[in-house]
This record gives sequence, C-alpha cells and structure tokens, in this order.
Amino acid sequence: MIPIHVGLLGHVDHGKTELARALSEYVSTAGLDRHPQARERGMTIDLGFTFFRLDGFLVTLVDAPGHADLVRNVVAGANIIDAAILVVAADEGPKVQTGEHVLILHMFGVSSVVVALNKIDLVDEERVRMVEESVRRILKGTILEGAPVVHVSAATGKGLDELKRRLLEVLKPPERNVNGSFVMPIDHAFHVRGAGTVLTGTVHRGVVRVGDAAEVMPLGLKVKVRSIQSAGEERSEAKAGDRVGIAVTGVEPEKVYRGCYLGAPGTLKATSSIMAKVKFNRLFKYALRSGSDVHLTVGMPTIPAKMYLLRSGGEGVYVPVEEVRGGGEMLCYFALSRPVVAEEGMPVLVSKLDLPPTVLRIAGGGRVTDADPGKVKLASEKVKIGVVRMRRGRGWVVSGLASSRVGAEKLIGEGVKAARGVRGRVVEAFGGRGDVVVEFEGEVGEREEVYLRILRAKGGMLP
Repeated sequence: MIPIHVGLLGHVDHGKTELARALSEYVSTAGLDRHPQARERGMTIDLGFTFFRLDGFLVTLVDAPGHADLVRNVVAGANIIDAAILVVAADEGPKVQTGEHVLILHMFGVSSVVVALNKIDLVDEERVRMVEESVRRILKGTILEGAPVVHVSAATGKGLDELKRRLLEVLKPPERNVNGSFVMPIDHAFHVRGAGTVLTGTVHRGVVRVGDAAEVMPLGLKVKVRSIQSAGEERSEAKAGDRVGIAVTGVEPEKVYRGCYLGAPGTLKATSSIMAKVKFNRLFKYALRSGSDVHLTVGMPTIPAKMYLLRSGGEGVYVPVEEVRGGGEMLCYFALSRPVVAEEGMPVLVSKLDLPPTVLRIAGGGRVTDADPGKVKLASEKVKIGVVRMRRGRGWVVSGLASSRVGAEKLIGEGVKAARGVRGRVVEAFGGRGDVVVEFEGEVGEREEVYLRILRAKGGMLP
C-alpha cells in the first residue's frame, strides 16, 4: 500500500481527536491523547499518530494540537504531511487558530485538503450553512480555495463515509526521494523494555535497514539500528514516506528532543545561522524591524531567533533593510538560539508567538537559501542621481553621477537604472566635468533621472 500522511488540524475542542478515533484502525505514538497531560487537561498537547486503510493508501493521521500555545507542534506536523483534514466545529465556527492553520498549510504548500465541518448533530441546517460560508471566506485567496467541505459528526458517525470518499479524491501518490541519503526527523523518543531506545518519525529521504549505522544530529551521537516497526509490524527496512519506530543502541531517549534528526553518518550538518527568502503574510498586521526577536520553524523544530532583513548587494555583501510589512518579500538572516539541522530548500516559518493568541501570529514563510552562511558582510548604500542630457552614438550622455573625469572613469562598467525602470551600463567617460555615456537596454528620454547605487563596506558583520 502507498503510505501517505494526512494532518488533522483545527481549533481546540473542535473534535479532531474524536474524528481520528472514528477513522482509525491502529493507534501509534501518543495517538488519541495517550499523553498523561493530554488526559489531565482534556485536549491534545502533542502530535499523535494513528492509521487506517483507504483504497490503495495506508493513511497516517497526524493529530496536531489546536490550542493557541501549541502552534509550534502544528507546524512540526505540517512538515511531514502530504494532505490535510481541516476540522471546524459547526457550533463554534472558525476561530483565530483556524486561520493560522490555513496559513500554515498554504505556506507549506499542502493543497490536498478536505474541510470536515464537525458536530453537525449539535446545530440546525441553517447554522451549518452559515459556518460553511465563513470557512469558504477564510480559504479564499489561498491554495485551499475550492477545497471540498463535508458535513460530519464524529460522535454519531454521520458523514464519515463521505469524508473518506472526498479525501480519496484529493489524495495523490506523493513523490518520494528513496535514492538520497537516509534522513528522518524525530518526533518522539522513549524507552521500550526489550527494545531499548525507540525513535519515531516519518522517513524523509532514502532507505534505512536493520543493522545500519546512523547518527543523531545535531547531537552528533553515533547509533546502530536494532529493529524497525511500522503500524505494528516488524520490518527489515524502511524507505522515504514510511512512518516508523526505529529501535537504536548508543543513545538514551532523554537526550533526544524534537528537532533532532536520524540520518546516515556524516550527511547532516548543524548550523547556528541560516539565510532564507521569506514572503511575509499580508494578513500579519505588525511591522517587523531588522533585529526583531521571532520564533523560527526550520524543518521540525521551532526555536527563538533574531531576524535581520537584508538586500543583496552582490559579491557576498548585503545591505541592511530597516523593516518589512505584510505582503513584502525579503532575504532574511536568522541568528538561532541553538544549533539546528538545516539544508538548502528546507521550509521555514516565521512566527511571533509572544503576541496574544487572539491575533494572527504567523508572520511569513519561505525556504532556506543558505544553510550555513557564517559571518555576513554588511555594506551601506548611497544613491547618486544623474540626468539624461543627449544622445551619443548608441548611448546617452548622463550628467551628475561624477564630479570629475577621473570619477567618471571609475564608473565604467557600473549598472544604472532610469526613472522609468530601464537598466543601463556606463561605457565611457565624456568630457572633463564628470559626464558619462550610458547604453540603456530600452528607451529613455532627455531630462530623465538616472540612479546609480554605490555600496560601501561598513566593516560590520552579522553574528
């Protein structure tokens, strides 16, 4: 059967765990609120995993907590899912956390989604219709727009067959990288009598076999694979996409935390800083200044970080940017509070979890562009403004960019931009007063302004 991972997301008390109980055939790590604190508090506090079969798929349900304080666990779940069921209670309707979960799915590119409008046994048909309209408004403008909405009751079982049918319609056999080096993000670690330390997770890449040597990063601990189990069955190997428990020797479970990775020896690296291209959420209503404290999700872990906003100046030099607002896209340098495992292309999510849970706290998302940037050189920027005077051969004479012929000759080869956006390049000095000849890629006009950016090293570096 094709393994596929389906996230259960939604606001607290909207019935995710009851829905998982109604759908599932086999319960795995912390599934159905086995955690003692979950039973004590009456809500999901950590990721839970259960299984059921659907046509040709072996579905792993990833039950993510809905409480505002536990959004980092939702993000951890979003990193390992292929599809999702977004649960909304018909009696309460969508909440702030519903919107956060929609944004997380949107930013992580999870488009195979079904909305389960749960608890329909508690309300009348008019209320169901109103809540469905509210849900569709929230989904509008995201990759979830047009997702099927199914009316269900986890308590009575009504609509569950329809939910499975609509889920099957959106599921697609995912592409798995089985040829790369073995990597598995670890979501739980515990001791099992007779097996020793068991690490559970979803294999992200490659293949692992019983007897293989492996490494727990960023701890740098060497281990050996003792046994592999999936959905209660012993396995001799596991490959990308499999949800597994791997018993290992060489590490105590107390040392392992979510954010650690199990991988082939020497293939994973830890870093204390990353560079990422981030698209900031247009619905996030706060401006973020360079140097802000944020929470950054890199792969599985969410950790505090300082965020610096940058613009590339070329040749490994960067120009600081003061602030960014929702809707903007920016190159960001993150100084991390502790080392994490990171690779180029890994998804990141920027949050402000210190904000009140009654407001949207997901600031933006993107991808790692440099997993180990080291020290980043900073530069200041000065913009000189010139004016187009007249034609000269294939170019135009521009005044004001230099004050002498010597200065003009130093500008040969520099790129400029005209006021209407046409780019050009300085090809020669003209006369003795600092004029230059610029060849433009398009049409410009006399008296049009021309801008030249000059970068000067500041001598400073980001940590």
